[in-house]
Amino acid sequence: MLEVSTIERMSALGASRQIVVALSGGGDSTALLHLLAERVGAERLVAGIVDHGLRRGSADDAARAADMAHALGVRAHITTLSWEEGANGSQHAARHRRYAALAALANSVGARVIATGHNRDDQAETVVMRAARWAAWYNLVCMRAMTPLPLWPQGRGLWLARPLLGVRRAALRDDLLRRGASWIEDPANASIHYERVLTRQRLAEREAAGFDPMRLAGIAERLAPLAARVGEEAAALIKRAVRLEYGTASFKLADWSARGIAYERALQLLIAAAGGSAHAPHPSRVRIMNALMLSHRRPFKAQTLGGAVVRRHGDVIRISRDRGALYGRADGARGLPALALDAGIETVWDGRLALKIDEPGWTVVLGRNGQPELENGAVRKPIAAAAPRWLLEERVQHLLGQD
Repeated sequence: MLEVSTIERMSALGASRQIVVALSGGGDSTALLHLLAERVGAERLVAGIVDHGLRRGSADDAARAADMAHALGVRAHITTLSWEEGANGSQHAARHRRYAALAALANSVGARVIATGHNRDDQAETVVMRAARWAAWYNLVCMRAMTPLPLWPQGRGLWLARPLLGVRRAALRDDLLRRGASWIEDPANASIHYERVLTRQRLAEREAAGFDPMRLAGIAERLAPLAARVGEEAAALIKRAVRLEYGTASFKLADWSARGIAYERALQLLIAAAGGSAHAPHPSRVRIMNALMLSHRRPFKAQTLGGAVVRRHGDVIRISRDRGALYGRADGARGLPALALDAGIETVWDGRLALKIDEPGWTVVLGRNGQPELENGAVRKPIAAAAPRWLLEERVQHLLGQD
Protein backbone atom coordinates (compact mmCIF):
# COMPACT_ATOMS: atom_id res chain seq x y z
CA MET A 1 0.00 0.00 0.00
CA LEU A 2 2.83 2.40 0.76
CA GLU A 3 4.19 4.20 -2.29
CA VAL A 4 7.72 2.88 -2.70
CA SER A 5 9.09 6.07 -4.25
CA THR A 6 7.77 8.15 -1.35
CA ILE A 7 9.30 5.81 1.22
CA GLU A 8 12.63 6.00 -0.62
CA ARG A 9 12.54 9.80 -0.59
CA MET A 10 11.62 9.79 3.10
CA SER A 11 14.58 7.55 3.81
CA ALA A 12 16.91 9.70 1.72
CA LEU A 13 15.88 12.83 3.64
CA GLY A 14 16.23 11.26 7.05
CA ALA A 15 18.55 8.31 6.54
CA SER A 16 19.25 7.67 10.21
CA ARG A 17 16.78 10.10 11.71
CA GLN A 18 13.42 9.74 13.36
CA ILE A 19 10.23 10.10 11.32
CA VAL A 20 7.27 11.83 12.92
CA VAL A 21 3.93 10.18 12.12
CA ALA A 22 0.90 12.44 12.57
CA LEU A 23 -1.42 10.17 14.55
CA SER A 24 -5.00 11.06 15.40
CA GLY A 25 -6.07 7.48 16.06
CA GLY A 26 -8.42 7.61 13.07
CA GLY A 27 -8.44 4.91 10.43
CA ASP A 28 -6.07 6.64 8.00
CA SER A 29 -3.31 7.59 10.43
CA THR A 30 -3.58 4.29 12.33
CA ALA A 31 -3.17 2.32 9.10
CA LEU A 32 -0.17 4.48 8.21
CA LEU A 33 1.43 3.80 11.59
CA HIS A 34 1.06 0.02 11.17
CA LEU A 35 2.45 0.07 7.64
CA LEU A 36 5.42 2.30 8.47
CA ALA A 37 6.26 0.25 11.57
CA GLU A 38 6.53 -2.80 9.31
CA ARG A 39 8.44 -1.03 6.56
CA VAL A 40 10.96 1.23 8.34
CA GLY A 41 10.82 -0.12 11.91
CA ALA A 42 8.98 1.06 15.00
CA GLU A 43 12.19 2.35 16.55
CA ARG A 44 12.52 5.04 13.88
CA LEU A 45 9.02 6.40 14.39
CA VAL A 46 7.60 8.99 16.76
CA ALA A 47 3.82 9.29 16.88
CA GLY A 48 2.90 12.97 17.01
CA ILE A 49 -0.53 13.25 18.63
CA VAL A 50 -2.19 16.67 18.80
CA ASP A 51 -5.10 17.13 21.17
CA HIS A 52 -6.87 20.19 19.76
CA GLY A 53 -8.91 20.58 22.93
CA LEU A 54 -11.96 21.71 20.98
CA ARG A 55 -14.42 19.03 22.10
CA ARG A 56 -15.19 16.85 25.06
CA GLY A 57 -13.34 13.57 25.09
CA SER A 58 -10.44 14.77 22.94
CA ALA A 59 -7.94 14.09 25.74
CA ASP A 60 -9.23 10.52 26.10
CA ASP A 61 -8.89 9.98 22.34
CA ALA A 62 -5.32 11.31 22.43
CA ALA A 63 -4.48 8.87 25.22
CA ARG A 64 -6.02 6.00 23.24
CA ALA A 65 -3.96 6.96 20.20
CA ALA A 66 -0.81 6.92 22.35
CA ASP A 67 -1.71 3.43 23.59
CA MET A 68 -2.06 2.28 19.95
CA ALA A 69 1.44 3.56 19.22
CA HIS A 70 2.93 1.97 22.34
CA ALA A 71 1.36 -1.38 21.42
CA LEU A 72 3.42 -1.28 18.21
CA GLY A 73 6.60 -0.27 20.04
CA VAL A 74 6.37 3.31 18.75
CA ARG A 75 7.20 6.24 21.00
CA ALA A 76 4.31 8.70 21.34
CA HIS A 77 4.21 12.38 22.17
CA ILE A 78 0.97 14.23 22.95
CA THR A 79 0.72 18.00 22.45
CA THR A 80 -2.37 19.60 23.98
CA LEU A 81 -3.41 22.91 22.44
CA SER A 82 -4.91 25.71 24.49
CA TRP A 83 -7.23 28.34 23.04
CA GLU A 84 -7.87 31.81 24.35
CA GLU A 85 -11.48 32.80 24.86
CA GLY A 86 -12.97 33.88 21.56
CA ALA A 87 -10.10 32.40 19.54
CA ASN A 88 -10.77 31.14 16.03
CA GLY A 89 -11.20 27.37 16.37
CA SER A 90 -12.01 26.71 12.71
CA GLN A 91 -10.64 23.69 10.89
CA HIS A 92 -8.20 25.99 9.09
CA ALA A 93 -6.90 27.43 12.38
CA ALA A 94 -6.74 23.96 13.95
CA ARG A 95 -4.80 22.66 10.95
CA HIS A 96 -2.30 25.52 11.20
CA ARG A 97 -1.71 24.92 14.90
CA ARG A 98 -1.53 21.15 14.39
CA TYR A 99 1.23 21.54 11.81
CA ALA A 100 3.03 23.98 14.12
CA ALA A 101 2.93 21.42 16.94
CA LEU A 102 4.18 18.66 14.64
CA ALA A 103 6.97 20.93 13.37
CA ALA A 104 8.07 21.66 16.94
CA LEU A 105 8.08 17.93 17.71
CA ALA A 106 10.07 17.12 14.57
CA ASN A 107 12.68 19.72 15.42
CA SER A 108 12.93 18.48 19.01
CA VAL A 109 13.63 14.87 17.94
CA GLY A 110 15.83 15.77 14.96
CA ALA A 111 13.35 14.58 12.30
CA ARG A 112 13.12 16.08 8.83
CA VAL A 113 9.99 14.23 7.71
CA ILE A 114 6.42 14.32 9.02
CA ALA A 115 4.23 11.56 7.55
CA THR A 116 0.45 11.90 7.31
CA GLY A 117 -2.32 9.47 6.36
CA HIS A 118 -3.76 11.51 3.49
CA ASN A 119 -5.23 9.16 0.89
CA ARG A 120 -6.71 9.23 -2.59
CA ASP A 121 -10.18 10.11 -1.32
CA ASP A 122 -8.68 13.15 0.43
CA GLN A 123 -7.11 14.13 -2.89
CA ALA A 124 -10.46 13.98 -4.70
CA GLU A 125 -12.15 16.05 -1.98
CA THR A 126 -9.40 18.65 -2.11
CA VAL A 127 -9.75 19.02 -5.89
CA VAL A 128 -13.46 19.80 -5.43
CA MET A 129 -12.80 22.34 -2.67
CA ARG A 130 -9.99 24.06 -4.57
CA ALA A 131 -12.07 24.27 -7.73
CA ALA A 132 -14.90 25.90 -5.75
CA ARG A 133 -12.53 28.69 -4.79
CA TRP A 134 -11.65 29.56 -8.40
CA ALA A 135 -8.05 28.51 -7.91
CA ALA A 136 -5.62 28.56 -10.82
CA TRP A 137 -5.34 25.23 -12.57
CA TYR A 138 -1.90 24.55 -11.13
CA ASN A 139 -3.43 24.77 -7.64
CA LEU A 140 -5.62 21.78 -8.54
CA VAL A 141 -2.54 19.60 -8.20
CA CYS A 142 -3.48 19.78 -4.50
CA MET A 143 -1.73 17.15 -2.40
CA ARG A 144 1.67 15.81 -3.41
CA ALA A 145 3.43 12.73 -2.10
CA MET A 146 6.38 14.82 -0.86
CA THR A 147 6.29 18.56 -0.23
CA PRO A 148 7.83 21.07 2.16
CA LEU A 149 5.67 21.38 5.27
CA PRO A 150 3.03 24.00 4.31
CA LEU A 151 3.91 26.28 7.19
CA TRP A 152 6.18 29.32 7.18
CA PRO A 153 8.57 29.94 8.80
CA GLN A 154 8.09 26.98 11.18
CA GLY A 155 8.22 24.52 8.27
CA ARG A 156 11.72 25.47 7.13
CA GLY A 157 13.77 22.34 6.49
CA LEU A 158 10.83 20.01 7.15
CA TRP A 159 9.05 17.78 4.65
CA LEU A 160 5.50 16.46 4.61
CA ALA A 161 5.21 12.90 3.29
CA ARG A 162 1.96 11.27 2.15
CA PRO A 163 2.88 7.65 1.34
CA LEU A 164 -0.81 6.57 1.16
CA LEU A 165 -1.86 9.09 -1.48
CA GLY A 166 -2.55 6.35 -4.01
CA VAL A 167 -4.76 4.26 -1.69
CA ARG A 168 -8.49 4.60 -1.07
CA ARG A 169 -9.83 5.21 2.42
CA ALA A 170 -11.90 2.02 2.47
CA ALA A 171 -8.86 -0.12 1.61
CA LEU A 172 -7.01 1.27 4.63
CA ARG A 173 -9.83 0.30 6.95
CA ASP A 174 -10.03 -3.15 5.36
CA ASP A 175 -6.32 -3.57 6.11
CA LEU A 176 -6.87 -2.64 9.75
CA LEU A 177 -9.74 -5.12 10.02
CA ARG A 178 -7.52 -7.89 8.65
CA ARG A 179 -4.98 -7.03 11.33
CA GLY A 180 -7.64 -7.03 14.04
CA ALA A 181 -6.71 -3.43 14.80
CA SER A 182 -9.15 -0.78 15.99
CA TRP A 183 -9.30 2.94 15.32
CA ILE A 184 -11.14 6.02 16.62
CA GLU A 185 -14.05 7.62 14.81
CA ASP A 186 -13.90 11.40 15.29
CA PRO A 187 -17.47 12.76 15.68
CA ALA A 188 -16.38 15.87 13.76
CA ASN A 189 -16.20 13.67 10.64
CA ALA A 190 -20.00 13.52 10.67
CA SER A 191 -20.58 17.28 10.97
CA ILE A 192 -21.64 18.91 7.70
CA HIS A 193 -20.68 22.28 9.19
CA TYR A 194 -17.19 21.49 7.91
CA GLU A 195 -16.47 21.95 4.21
CA ARG A 196 -14.52 18.72 3.82
CA VAL A 197 -17.18 16.62 5.54
CA LEU A 198 -19.91 18.07 3.33
CA THR A 199 -17.77 17.50 0.23
CA ARG A 200 -17.09 13.92 1.35
CA GLN A 201 -20.80 13.20 1.77
CA ARG A 202 -21.69 14.67 -1.63
CA LEU A 203 -18.99 12.63 -3.36
CA ALA A 204 -20.24 9.49 -1.61
CA GLU A 205 -23.75 10.19 -2.91
CA ARG A 206 -22.46 10.62 -6.44
CA GLU A 207 -20.35 7.47 -6.19
CA ALA A 208 -23.44 5.55 -5.12
CA ALA A 209 -25.13 6.89 -8.24
CA GLY A 210 -22.33 5.56 -10.46
CA PHE A 211 -19.79 8.39 -10.59
CA ASP A 212 -16.16 7.46 -9.89
CA PRO A 213 -14.74 10.19 -7.59
CA MET A 214 -11.24 8.94 -8.28
CA ARG A 215 -11.51 10.65 -11.64
CA LEU A 216 -11.16 13.87 -9.64
CA ALA A 217 -8.00 12.60 -7.96
CA GLY A 218 -6.78 11.77 -11.47
CA ILE A 219 -7.09 15.45 -12.41
CA ALA A 220 -4.54 16.33 -9.75
CA GLU A 221 -2.24 13.54 -10.88
CA ARG A 222 -2.40 14.52 -14.57
CA LEU A 223 -1.82 18.20 -13.84
CA ALA A 224 1.19 17.54 -11.59
CA PRO A 225 3.80 17.37 -14.41
CA LEU A 226 2.44 20.56 -15.99
CA ALA A 227 2.49 22.40 -12.65
CA ALA A 228 6.05 21.21 -12.06
CA ARG A 229 7.05 22.59 -15.45
CA VAL A 230 5.48 25.98 -14.63
CA GLY A 231 7.35 25.99 -11.33
CA GLU A 232 10.63 25.21 -13.07
CA GLU A 233 10.07 28.01 -15.58
CA ALA A 234 9.17 30.46 -12.80
CA ALA A 235 12.29 29.45 -10.84
CA ALA A 236 14.48 29.90 -13.92
CA LEU A 237 12.93 33.30 -14.60
CA ILE A 238 13.61 34.46 -11.03
CA LYS A 239 17.18 33.20 -11.20
CA ARG A 240 17.79 34.89 -14.54
CA ALA A 241 16.01 38.22 -14.15
CA VAL A 242 15.35 38.99 -10.48
CA ARG A 243 17.65 40.51 -7.91
CA LEU A 244 16.95 39.46 -4.32
CA GLU A 245 18.68 41.47 -1.60
CA TYR A 246 17.96 43.08 1.75
CA GLY A 247 14.39 41.82 1.86
CA THR A 248 13.35 43.14 -1.55
CA ALA A 249 12.98 41.77 -5.07
CA SER A 250 13.58 43.84 -8.19
CA PHE A 251 13.67 43.30 -11.93
CA LYS A 252 13.63 45.28 -15.16
CA LEU A 253 10.37 45.48 -17.06
CA ALA A 254 12.30 44.59 -20.21
CA ASP A 255 12.89 41.16 -18.67
CA TRP A 256 9.20 40.81 -17.87
CA SER A 257 7.84 41.61 -21.31
CA ALA A 258 5.94 38.37 -21.88
CA ARG A 259 2.53 37.61 -20.47
CA GLY A 260 2.29 34.00 -19.37
CA ILE A 261 1.55 31.72 -16.50
CA ALA A 262 5.22 31.28 -15.55
CA TYR A 263 5.56 35.07 -15.18
CA GLU A 264 2.41 35.22 -13.06
CA ARG A 265 3.63 32.33 -10.93
CA ALA A 266 7.02 34.01 -10.47
CA LEU A 267 5.33 37.26 -9.45
CA GLN A 268 3.16 35.36 -6.97
CA LEU A 269 6.26 33.78 -5.40
CA LEU A 270 8.11 37.09 -5.16
CA ILE A 271 5.17 38.87 -3.52
CA ALA A 272 4.83 36.08 -0.94
CA ALA A 273 8.57 36.16 -0.20
CA ALA A 274 8.91 39.95 0.01
CA GLY A 275 5.69 40.24 2.00
CA GLY A 276 6.74 37.65 4.57
CA SER A 277 3.33 36.05 4.16
CA ALA A 278 2.44 32.56 5.35
CA HIS A 279 0.48 32.08 2.12
CA ALA A 280 0.96 33.14 -1.49
CA PRO A 281 -1.65 35.64 -2.78
CA HIS A 282 -4.58 34.35 -4.83
CA PRO A 283 -3.62 33.71 -8.48
CA SER A 284 -6.46 35.89 -9.83
CA ARG A 285 -5.18 38.93 -7.93
CA VAL A 286 -1.63 38.25 -9.09
CA ARG A 287 -2.86 38.03 -12.67
CA ILE A 288 -4.45 41.48 -12.35
CA MET A 289 -1.30 42.88 -10.79
CA ASN A 290 0.84 41.48 -13.60
CA ALA A 291 -1.48 42.98 -16.23
CA LEU A 292 -1.43 46.41 -14.56
CA MET A 293 2.32 46.27 -14.28
CA LEU A 294 2.73 45.60 -17.99
CA SER A 295 -0.03 47.90 -19.23
CA HIS A 296 0.93 50.84 -21.44
CA ARG A 297 -2.49 52.46 -21.16
CA ARG A 298 -2.15 53.76 -17.64
CA PRO A 299 0.94 54.57 -15.55
CA PHE A 300 1.73 51.98 -12.88
CA LYS A 301 2.90 53.53 -9.62
CA ALA A 302 2.30 51.33 -6.59
CA GLN A 303 -0.06 48.51 -5.59
CA THR A 304 -0.22 46.47 -2.39
CA LEU A 305 -0.90 42.75 -2.27
CA GLY A 306 -0.18 39.98 0.24
CA GLY A 307 1.70 42.19 2.68
CA ALA A 308 3.97 43.54 -0.05
CA VAL A 309 4.00 46.71 -2.13
CA VAL A 310 4.86 46.57 -5.84
CA ARG A 311 6.34 49.85 -7.14
CA ARG A 312 7.70 51.05 -10.44
CA HIS A 313 10.88 53.15 -10.53
CA GLY A 314 11.53 54.06 -14.14
CA ASP A 315 11.92 50.75 -15.95
CA VAL A 316 12.46 48.76 -12.72
CA ILE A 317 9.83 46.98 -10.64
CA ARG A 318 10.62 46.76 -6.95
CA ILE A 319 8.73 44.51 -4.52
CA SER A 320 9.18 45.22 -0.83
CA ARG A 321 7.36 44.94 2.50
CA ASP A 322 4.23 47.05 2.87
CA ARG A 323 4.86 49.73 5.51
CA GLY A 324 1.23 49.63 6.58
CA ALA A 325 1.60 45.96 7.51
CA LEU A 326 4.73 46.77 9.52
CA TYR A 327 3.63 49.87 11.41
CA GLY A 328 -0.15 49.42 11.43
CA ARG A 329 -2.88 51.31 9.64
CA ALA A 330 -5.50 53.90 10.47
CA ASP A 331 -8.20 51.27 9.95
CA GLY A 332 -7.09 49.56 13.15
CA ALA A 333 -4.77 46.94 11.64
CA ARG A 334 -1.98 46.29 14.14
CA GLY A 335 1.66 46.74 13.36
CA LEU A 336 4.40 44.18 13.79
CA PRO A 337 5.14 43.50 17.50
CA ALA A 338 8.62 43.41 19.00
CA LEU A 339 10.28 39.99 18.87
CA ALA A 340 12.42 38.67 21.73
CA LEU A 341 15.51 36.71 20.68
CA ASP A 342 16.67 33.63 22.57
CA ALA A 343 20.45 33.65 22.91
CA GLY A 344 22.17 31.25 20.53
CA ILE A 345 18.96 30.22 18.74
CA GLU A 346 18.09 31.29 15.22
CA THR A 347 14.80 33.18 15.11
CA VAL A 348 12.86 34.38 12.07
CA TRP A 349 11.57 37.95 12.11
CA ASP A 350 8.59 38.91 9.94
CA GLY A 351 8.87 35.68 7.93
CA ARG A 352 11.76 37.24 6.00
CA LEU A 353 14.86 37.53 8.14
CA ALA A 354 16.76 34.90 10.14
CA LEU A 355 18.62 36.27 13.17
CA LYS A 356 20.93 34.77 15.76
CA ILE A 357 22.71 36.50 18.63
CA ASP A 358 24.74 34.97 21.45
CA GLU A 359 23.94 37.59 24.09
CA PRO A 360 20.66 37.33 26.04
CA GLY A 361 18.15 40.12 26.51
CA TRP A 362 17.91 41.44 22.95
CA THR A 363 14.64 42.22 21.14
CA VAL A 364 13.98 43.04 17.49
CA VAL A 365 12.05 46.30 17.03
CA LEU A 366 11.12 48.39 14.02
CA GLY A 367 13.39 51.31 13.28
CA ARG A 368 13.15 53.81 10.48
CA ASN A 369 12.14 52.99 6.92
CA GLY A 370 10.70 49.63 7.94
CA GLN A 371 14.09 48.24 8.93
CA PRO A 372 14.60 46.13 12.08
CA GLU A 373 16.93 47.10 14.91
CA LEU A 374 18.14 45.40 18.08
CA GLU A 375 17.07 46.75 21.45
CA ASN A 376 18.16 45.83 24.99
CA GLY A 377 16.71 48.27 27.49
CA ALA A 378 17.92 51.73 26.48
CA VAL A 379 20.63 50.32 24.21
CA ARG A 380 20.11 49.85 20.49
CA LYS A 381 22.30 48.09 17.96
CA PRO A 382 22.11 47.68 14.18
CA ILE A 383 20.65 44.39 13.05
CA ALA A 384 24.07 43.39 11.68
CA ALA A 385 25.01 42.33 15.23
CA ALA A 386 22.59 39.40 14.95
CA ALA A 387 24.10 37.78 11.84
CA PRO A 388 21.10 38.63 9.62
CA ARG A 389 20.22 36.36 6.72
CA TRP A 390 17.38 37.30 4.38
CA LEU A 391 15.16 34.37 3.45
CA LEU A 392 13.50 35.47 0.21
CA GLU A 393 15.27 32.90 -1.95
CA GLU A 394 14.60 30.16 0.59
CA ARG A 395 10.92 31.16 0.73
CA VAL A 396 10.62 30.91 -3.06
CA GLN A 397 12.18 27.44 -2.98
CA HIS A 398 9.85 26.42 -0.14
CA LEU A 399 6.77 27.47 -2.14
CA LEU A 400 8.04 25.61 -5.20
CA GLY A 401 8.69 22.43 -3.22
CA GLN A 402 12.44 22.47 -3.74
CA ASP A 403 15.02 21.44 -1.16
